[in-house]
Amino acid sequence: MTAPVVFLPENPVPEGGEAFWLRAEDGARLRCIKWTGGDCSRGTVFLFGGRTEFAEKYFEVAGELRQRGFAVVTMDWRGQGLSERLLADPRKGHIADFAQFDRDLSRLMISVAPAMPRPWMALAHSMGGQILLRAAHDHPEWFSRVALSAPMFGLRFSPWMERAIRGMTALLHTLGRDEAFVPGGNEKAADETPFEENILTHDERRYALLQALTRTEPALGLGSATVGWLHAAFRSMDMTSAPDYLARIRAPLLVCEAAEDALVSARSLAHAALHAPNALLVTVPAARHEILIERDDARAVFWAAFDRFTAQA
Repeated sequence: MTAPVVFLPENPVPEGGEAFWLRAEDGARLRCIKWTGGDCSRGTVFLFGGRTEFAEKYFEVAGELRQRGFAVVTMDWRGQGLSERLLADPRKGHIADFAQFDRDLSRLMISVAPAMPRPWMALAHSMGGQILLRAAHDHPEWFSRVALSAPMFGLRFSPWMERAIRGMTALLHTLGRDEAFVPGGNEKAADETPFEENILTHDERRYALLQALTRTEPALGLGSATVGWLHAAFRSMDMTSAPDYLARIRAPLLVCEAAEDALVSARSLAHAALHAPNALLVTVPAARHEILIERDDARAVFWAAFDRFTAQA
């Protein structure tokens, strides 16, 4: 069944894209897009965004992958983009357990991946990087290589601030407040923040495009995380940061750190790169958290690292 796509002249869909609904195991609708025509001689890249993100945000990236000879598959994570939302308030970014993301990804790999050319690789940003780290651990047969942009391996808090936030989150979780916004959170989407106040990118043109997409289709917008999402994120990050967990990840990992990241802990990325046996850590200078929508000079550093990494496949 065909799924909708938001079209803007300044953000063209790479040629040959096919949008469709994937039914999760519990019946939830997950929006996917795949590109399979033309040159797919280098295999398939499974492309995944972070929290709040959606497929249209990565059309430029999908096009760049297509130019490199890859087929591409992307999916809006459950609870965001045009995939099914979990709460009555669609602006609440919620998940009860990251294992739900695991199940949705497994559905994609069982239902869609077998028809895609090999080798299969993955490229994921932020929260998507946390989910893909779990996948690399649990399903080593899926991806021959995994490239990660500012992956959410740890959040950027001072030690005392993290203890306070963890304590408050645990208390609110115990009190049954999982579906409430985190303290201070609201329905405003990150892309609705004025450019001058944003902490995601230095690139005004690409940021304006994200704002235009959300204005054109407000259903793409997602506000702050819920208490439940943050509680689940802490549990997942604690599990995946254990040295023995990382040591069992055998797929080559490219971990790209944004030098000016205000959201992800640089220490957590260095820790993962130290303990995962086939990990390479690359720092992208002059980049905020959203490396893939940064200025061209920062993106060029990422793509050079990606090209070296995938040339070894």
